[in-house]
Amino acid sequence: MPSRILRVLLLLAVACRSKEQPKPPPVATADAASAHAPAVETLAFKLKEANTWNHFFRRGAVAAHLLATSGQAPRIVAAFPAGNAGIGLWFEKPAAPVELEVKGELTAVERKDKMRGVRVVMHSSQPTLRATGMVLSSIRVLRDFASDPKLLPKEITNEVVAGPPLVIKRTTLDGGHHLELIVEPQGEATAKVDDKGALVLAGKGGFDVAFTFLQDDTPLSPIPLAELLTDSAAKSERDRNALSFLVYREKMLAGSWRFLTYFGRDTLLSVRLLMPALKPAAIEGAIGAVLERLDPKGEVAHEEDIGEFAALRAKREGRPPAIEPIYDYKMVDDDFMLAPVVAHYLLETEAGKPRATELFAKKTPSGETYAAALKKNLDYVIDRATPFSRAPQFRSLIALKPDLKVGNWRDSEQGLGGGAYAYDINTALVPAALEAAAKLYPLVCAGEGGCTEKVTLAKRLAAAWRAKAPALFEVTLPVAKAQALLKAYAAEQKIDPKTALAAIDAPLVFTALSLDASGKPIPVMHSDDGFMLLFGEPSDAELQRIAQTVVRPFPAGLMTPIGMVIANPAFVADKKLRATFARDRYHGAVIWSWQQAMMAAGLARQLARKDLAVPTRDKLVAAQTALWSAIKASDEVRVAEHWSWEIKNGTFAIYRFGEGGDAESNAAQLWSTVYLAVQPP
Repeated sequence: MPSRILRVLLLLAVACRSKEQPKPPPVATADAASAHAPAVETLAFKLKEANTWNHFFRRGAVAAHLLATSGQAPRIVAAFPAGNAGIGLWFEKPAAPVELEVKGELTAVERKDKMRGVRVVMHSSQPTLRATGMVLSSIRVLRDFASDPKLLPKEITNEVVAGPPLVIKRTTLDGGHHLELIVEPQGEATAKVDDKGALVLAGKGGFDVAFTFLQDDTPLSPIPLAELLTDSAAKSERDRNALSFLVYREKMLAGSWRFLTYFGRDTLLSVRLLMPALKPAAIEGAIGAVLERLDPKGEVAHEEDIGEFAALRAKREGRPPAIEPIYDYKMVDDDFMLAPVVAHYLLETEAGKPRATELFAKKTPSGETYAAALKKNLDYVIDRATPFSRAPQFRSLIALKPDLKVGNWRDSEQGLGGGAYAYDINTALVPAALEAAAKLYPLVCAGEGGCTEKVTLAKRLAAAWRAKAPALFEVTLPVAKAQALLKAYAAEQKIDPKTALAAIDAPLVFTALSLDASGKPIPVMHSDDGFMLLFGEPSDAELQRIAQTVVRPFPAGLMTPIGMVIANPAFVADKKLRATFARDRYHGAVIWSWQQAMMAAGLARQLARKDLAVPTRDKLVAAQTALWSAIKASDEVRVAEHWSWEIKNGTFAIYRFGEGGDAESNAAQLWSTVYLAVQPP
């Protein structure tokens, strides 16, 4: 029987069922509902991360990411870009490890009541699964629940319709939006919610069950691949798919599933690295998203609370539980990224050079032109940078905001080792922002004589920061001390130290990850030199130091056979501090895909210079060769957020982060797709 006729008969059968229980509107697939609509682009792909299969689907108004985690901590999560909403099921530990398998493909669902989402049939290898966690809310709420179920707000309670079909649903706190999970056991399988509120699924020897995940937030507007990427973009289907799922006309999303919304830093870094492969619509949409979220002082918004998470926050703060976005401005680094990214696009790319007038004439939702918005940011940069030019000491550097442990991309509380002054912000981003400000003021001050005084001031401040700030972060260790610390660390990690020890044949010089509140360097070797390469023009001596740091084998440097670690704590004497950079920590001795890409892009940028000495160029080429070898060796995980290492048979092997803890990795991360533009030499 043709599938369309069969589908219609099934829907009629559902409509004729007993009306003893209230029923949800009948589920209709998008194929059936839009049989005569124009063709729309369908994006469907899957990625495996540890023991989790990630299924991505986007078609028209429907976009969803479905995760199915097998093993002894099974879960199913559906994450929606619309409203940063999600539906999650966390199951009790089964009697034996369970395999959760998606059968067939995800199907788009769109109902007349504007509920939309996906339907999927799943198979469980175990005869019984009991979900004690059933959370329908914001992704931020699901994320907190995953780390600690006690964090679930008391307002998040479900309504259950026994059915058939069994329906679990919620109206969001603001009263304006809805989430719904429809559970339909297949064959002889059963589904019920028991007297303790847990969803119990059962069937002999394993079972199949169909889940339909629905919500009604306003959908985002996808950019078709044909309008997203230039012909120069790499042909990696995996990277193209991940980018396409995360980029919309309204904004770019940082990563899925855990960060499925706007992040200022992620947007700016990703756009800068992707720029050679992006078409203007995507670049200008991303820049516009940042400009539209600036605060009155010109600070860049780090993240947005939207959907029910915004409503929960508003209620906690004594306001009506509305879902209007609430922006977070606690980060520092993103404030100094905006100007360099805009300047690079408008002044250094062929696509951007003719676009300044039109771009700056656009207006934010408040009616302010983009030019006026950007000028606020430039003025803010000048204001923050001025004190250091008068007194070039650590107290005049750009510090984290009061009472916060985070402020740059290493924002996991311990990512800076307790430091107050981050290396990347002060040595690379601040001077880059000042140099960009000097170039952009004439464009945004067209009616004010080009702001010539500010141009002169920006140039003077940039020179002071470039000359004075890096020396404050320098660490030098005598050979004997460096080797002793390395031996101790290698023993802790069960690494053969022979090769690394041989690489330390002179005093070890590197830059500290950060300075503590008293100005003392925290001697964690790091990958943030990539910011210096991408945004500055370091001296030959500085370039040689960076190249050596990259190419030296870990733990003498940063390089492992399966990637460049972002933090090397081998030279930290304090064992407690050293442990905060363990290889299972979010910002520990792990590999981040985008950090490797930024280092690769930075090396290529420096190698394009005409003023380098031959020894410097040779060292940069050696670092570039080693880095790309490691990138290729870890190709299977490159589109993920990050990964770690373990020692197997005496050598480094890839370790994939799984569910839980602060190290869970997103399967699709915006800034991990930048290899579409960052390509091997």
